[in-house]
Amino acid sequence: MTVTIMKFGGSSFRRADCYRSVSAHIMDRLATDADQVVVVVSAMYGVTESLKALALAVNDRCDSAALDTVLTTGEMVSVGLLEAALERYSVPVSTLFGYSLGFRTSSGFNRACIENIDEVPLRKALQASRVVIVAGAQGADESGRITMLGRNSSDLTAVVVADVVGSSSCEIYSDVCGIYTSDPHLVKGARLVREISYASVSRMARCGARVLHYGAAEYASTCGIVISCKSLAPQENVGTLVGDLGNAATVVINPSAKRIKLSSSSEQQAVLALLDALDITWIDVDEDVGSEVYLSHDVDFALKAFAQKGIRPLDVSNRVLVTEINKDRQRSHEFLDLDSAVTYARRAHETIYPSEEQSDVSL
Repeated sequence: MTVTIMKFGGSSFRRADCYRSVSAHIMDRLATDADQVVVVVSAMYGVTESLKALALAVNDRCDSAALDTVLTTGEMVSVGLLEAALERYSVPVSTLFGYSLGFRTSSGFNRACIENIDEVPLRKALQASRVVIVAGAQGADESGRITMLGRNSSDLTAVVVADVVGSSSCEIYSDVCGIYTSDPHLVKGARLVREISYASVSRMARCGARVLHYGAAEYASTCGIVISCKSLAPQENVGTLVGDLGNAATVVINPSAKRIKLSSSSEQQAVLALLDALDITWIDVDEDVGSEVYLSHDVDFALKAFAQKGIRPLDVSNRVLVTEINKDRQRSHEFLDLDSAVTYARRAHETIYPSEEQSDVSL
């Protein structure tokens, strides 16, 4: 039996009719090359941020288990909507959520770690149905309380699911067909990278690129799962394969980085040590900025960890970072607004990839 693993992110679910399109694609695959399909879904586009704003309106310091409970409902709704779309085809469907999936996690709410995997729930679901829909980015702690694996971590769920069912590949769908040398929505000359290594993707993601979750790339590298980055618009198109080989110079634009200002250099060193212990990558900008730290991912979790250690930043503010990544070095620059950052990124990208070059990169 061929079990195909697909993951659809929020950009694939911008409108209600998108669930109909995804369900039609699933049925096409069942009719052609897949005996069964496990579909991992994220919340609809923009829903998670709306849910977070709602929770903070109730309690502006909501950062614990209650927030995970609120945020994970976005994926649950998405599961239900896709199941409703598949009902048109009368195909047997099973659904799994954080509390029923079998992913036992730590109680590190907002960024829980998978500690144990019970394969039975997923295998039973596959015995019962041709299609299994899984709520992404979720698990449950020892008490059974639902937890989040981190923001944008549905990719990680999909890779772990692929490992559980013994699949050697995992398909990740988004609004672009693959990984580019820069954000193709912002940098006109961005090149499609046909093949790229797990390490390169992880490095890009940790700098703020919205390509794949860094945990997904790193987990896939440990079990040799090839990640296929695809798009359904205007038709199915395989753009990038993430595996053992491939490298490309990239220019990453992160419009949602945080600059954390600390009271002294000694406090800065304590923060950096804590970030390393938490496996949160901090960004070193080229400019001399004093006792400050820049973060591109897991910001809320980091700030909570600081508070637990009695570290209270003087200021936390939004910044736009542009990071140039190549095989030998990494350089990051800070900007106050997106327009300035994009202008710089375009110049930097043009230096690496002059306009007359081909439109894709295969290394």
